[in-house]
Amino acid sequence: MQIAIDIALLFGLGLIGWFLLSRVRMPASELIGPVLIIGTLRTMQIELPASPDFLFPAAQIVIGIFVGSMLNRKALRELKPMAVSAVIIVTWALSIVFVVGYFLARYSVLDLYTAMLSASMGGLPEITVIALASGAEVTVIMVMQMIRMLVTVLLFPLLLQWIEGKEKHGMMKQVKKQERVYTNNSETVENNKGTFPGNHKSLLVKRLRSAVNQEAFSNLIFSVKTSWLRVLVTLVVATTGGLLLEVWGVPAGLLVGSTIFIAAFSVGGLPVSKLSPRLLNILLVFIGITVADNISIETISTMADPDFLIPILIATAVMFATSFAVAWIIYSLTGWDFPTSFLAAAPGGFTVMTALAIKHGRDPFKVSMLHLCRLLSINIFIPFVFLYLMSI
Repeated sequence: MQIAIDIALLFGLGLIGWFLLSRVRMPASELIGPVLIIGTLRTMQIELPASPDFLFPAAQIVIGIFVGSMLNRKALRELKPMAVSAVIIVTWALSIVFVVGYFLARYSVLDLYTAMLSASMGGLPEITVIALASGAEVTVIMVMQMIRMLVTVLLFPLLLQWIEGKEKHGMMKQVKKQERVYTNNSETVENNKGTFPGNHKSLLVKRLRSAVNQEAFSNLIFSVKTSWLRVLVTLVVATTGGLLLEVWGVPAGLLVGSTIFIAAFSVGGLPVSKLSPRLLNILLVFIGITVADNISIETISTMADPDFLIPILIATAVMFATSFAVAWIIYSLTGWDFPTSFLAAAPGGFTVMTALAIKHGRDPFKVSMLHLCRLLSINIFIPFVFLYLMSI
């Protein structure tokens, strides 16, 4: 009964933090809100219960299911034409971990594990879980990740708008040139006027029918995927994979193992259930509660140290500068439009960049797939690097 009361108290505080930060549109408010509210109360030495021991292991497994289920046969087939871009993104992301991580470990007060995770662009929830499992300074890592996310959310929409303005200006010049060439071609214009409405109507009807059929098909698939049997199989597979790597001694083994096993089953066409995004929001609140256990007055004083702040700001600037260079390389090699390349190489979050791609009429699939490659490579590779470092 006492455990249930403690969970209810912490979860209530976490929800308050989530609500307050969501009102000011803070990125990842589900995770950062509980950290700020509960962490502040802890630094004020207000007595609060610690998070239950089972909460963190369960969170690792559920996040592994979320990440691993993103990869399936269709996504794997679609990745083949994007292989060059995916290799560039993964190479860049892992290089940043080692180069910037070494810089932070060498010229700041951070230990090597904290420095490498601070330089990792693997997603705030996943990196936070790895940090908790490896004994790194999780609060410092969250500050670094939050700075990166905030800069991305604030800067990239403005830059994207500027790029699109340049594109629009170039297109207007091209249109004016074509208008001068085809000014006297009135017959073509009349033909277009005569045929366009009918074609447009026919196309609209086809799209409406397709949408109805697609909705029915999606509902059918959803009902199958959320069946209890499929959910049970998914949990068993994820837990088995997580426990195997946890016993092996891999940092965040529950997360890495569940991700690998779920991804393998999904690609193999075996029954794997995708969990509801609403569950992820609740899960992030619980992770924030767990992170807040690590906040103290000493942590706050460390973050205020110039020896910490200056290298962090330099490392963040390097991340963004190199992301622009990577975007240009992808644009030059693939022939994609620059805004799509720009979003695919952004050091921000998976969801935010995909949403921006949709909003600005770019290719969200390319953007999401390249971010997925980066996410999977970092979240799987870094724990094995830590395992090696611990063994030497």
